[in-house]
Amino acid sequence: MPILRLVLDNMAEGVCVAGPDGRIITANPAAEAVFGPLTGAAFDTLFGPRLRLADGTTPCPPASWPMGRAIRGGAMERESLYLAPPPGGSGVWLRVNARPLMENGFSVGGVLVFRDITQVKAAEDRMAWLAHFDPLTGFPNRVQFHQALERAMEIVRRSGGGLSLLLLDFDGFKEVNDQFGHAAGDELLAGIARRLREALSDGVLGPIVTAARLGGDEFAILVEERDGGEVTDLLDRMARVTADPFPLGGVRHRVSVSIGIARHPDHGNGVEELMRMADLAMYRAKEQGGGTVCRYDPAMMAATVERARLRSLLAGALERGEFHLVYQPLTEAAGGRPVGVEALLRWNPAGGAPVPPSTFIPLCEDSGLILPIGRWVLETACRQLRRWQEEGHGELEFAVNLSPRQLRDPALVDNVRGALAATGIEPSRLVLEVTEGLLIEDMAFSRQVLTRLKELGVRLALDDFGTGYSSLSYLNNLPFDILKMDGSFTRNLGDAGRENASGQAVARAIIGLARSLSMTLVAEGVETPEQLAWLAANGCTLIQGYLLGRPEAPQAAAATLDRLAAEHARRQKERGDFVI
Repeated sequence: MPILRLVLDNMAEGVCVAGPDGRIITANPAAEAVFGPLTGAAFDTLFGPRLRLADGTTPCPPASWPMGRAIRGGAMERESLYLAPPPGGSGVWLRVNARPLMENGFSVGGVLVFRDITQVKAAEDRMAWLAHFDPLTGFPNRVQFHQALERAMEIVRRSGGGLSLLLLDFDGFKEVNDQFGHAAGDELLAGIARRLREALSDGVLGPIVTAARLGGDEFAILVEERDGGEVTDLLDRMARVTADPFPLGGVRHRVSVSIGIARHPDHGNGVEELMRMADLAMYRAKEQGGGTVCRYDPAMMAATVERARLRSLLAGALERGEFHLVYQPLTEAAGGRPVGVEALLRWNPAGGAPVPPSTFIPLCEDSGLILPIGRWVLETACRQLRRWQEEGHGELEFAVNLSPRQLRDPALVDNVRGALAATGIEPSRLVLEVTEGLLIEDMAFSRQVLTRLKELGVRLALDDFGTGYSSLSYLNNLPFDILKMDGSFTRNLGDAGRENASGQAVARAIIGLARSLSMTLVAEGVETPEQLAWLAANGCTLIQGYLLGRPEAPQAAAATLDRLAAEHARRQKERGDFVI
């Protein structure tokens, strides 16, 4: 027997044995470490009232108290029971096995063998929680939110009324991550969650109000509608709690949010359908510039179907030869001498109407098709310029736009080098145009790529200046040669019928900025002689717009360039300073 005692004393599992009266005959140290001294104790009487079932809250029925159950001939297999804490103590989770102690076919007592699984249970509970909740914000995750939405829909179907689903996407969150780091991004998300929780905290919006983080900077809120004003009230609350800047990296950072709203049952009867409609509305809000609220409209689905149709057509458009380039002239503002063209992409699907660039270029960008199409544009424009040079149209410069994905393409520099080498074009004749929005995404990477392009000998233009971030750090730190002033600043220049002093002041400041940085300034969108006269009088270098010529196919564009050159020569001759 001493060897059996030694085994019991060294077991990790607790073991206790009771006689037919339920009192403990013997127990090992592992058992007494959980229950305290046990010899002679009536186990079920002492501990049965503290036992809880697997949910941790429901009292264990007396008939299921483990020792009495075993003594009566029953058994218990790996059942999880919670031993509630005594006053001032802590609770313990147990995994219990119970067996009757049999002799000659009769039960003469009971044996309990159990293990303390408190830490295991805590880990399991944590894993179960993580499967349904977001650890950063404490909000339900996508899985839990879908389940809540499904339950809420069922309640509304039975009782009537409606539900509104709000999808929230915080504008500029990627830039926060890029500028301050992911730890700061997490800090911002946690702050947003606290403020959203504050907006939902007092319960006046109805019994069904659920907020969730679906992923990234996308949140969802589900609101039961009773009198129709709940959504408006919630939007007002969110506007108030998010109005103050968020502390971030030692500075105060303002955020705006794009919100899409869809309603059940009007816009969808299923979870996925309603989520899709709210998502469409949210992206429409972002397309409108962000910081806005957009409610779902059936026309959005029609637009989505149309985009899907165009994506399908775009997949083989390059191989089918459906793209072509048109060219718009640039001239000197002061004398009208043509100096070059900008190459612009157009798409005519076979058997269909032309599709505007504002429609198809974002689709190409999203799908990645912009990379092969962008290479084709560059190569085609280089070949056209070589052809014009051979035809005697002079030493023109030509501008080609770079898309955001092209700028991130590791093959971009090699593609430009190859196109120039294949056509023999002087690199300084090529101008690559980059929009401001590309640069904020990753300033260090932008500087690296633009510097490598500059080393090829090409020139670089900052396009649409004044419509985006307009940071002077771009001009100071990046190797731009040309500044293109957006056409919105040109529109009312020289129009005496408008009060436009402030617009003229801004345009004059941009012209002065370009001059002080020794950059060439191009004014876009010039449509009237009055605009041209104002720009020339205020020192603008080059102009581009419908006044000179619309974007045209190569042959028509060449004729426009010849016409502009002839008009310039005539004016020079009329001034008496024509130089042969």
